[in-house]
Amino acid sequence: MPTRREFAAMLGAAALPGLWAKAEAEFEQTGEVSADIALALLDAQGERGIFDDPKHLDELRAALGRKFRDHKIIRAFKVPEDVQPLTYFRR
Repeated sequence: MPTRREFAAMLGAAALPGLWAKAEAEFEQTGEVSADIALALLDAQGERGIFDDPKHLDELRAALGRKFRDHKIIRAFKVPEDVQPLTYFRR
């Protein structure tokens, strides 16, 4: 049974913590993730691939915004302390 921390990692929140936190803070302040931070996240993972194209980069930035909104909703969801989150969400 995964712990709460492992469950968060499965959702991708633990990937590149410093850049991720910076991107999340920027999204909270401005409502979007800048191209510079999105590219920095890509560079930290390897090749940029199709995201060198501005159209695809804009799609990625929008997807990051949706991910931050989803994370906020999931974090606000009340899970009883005596139940592991993964078990609770499977029900």
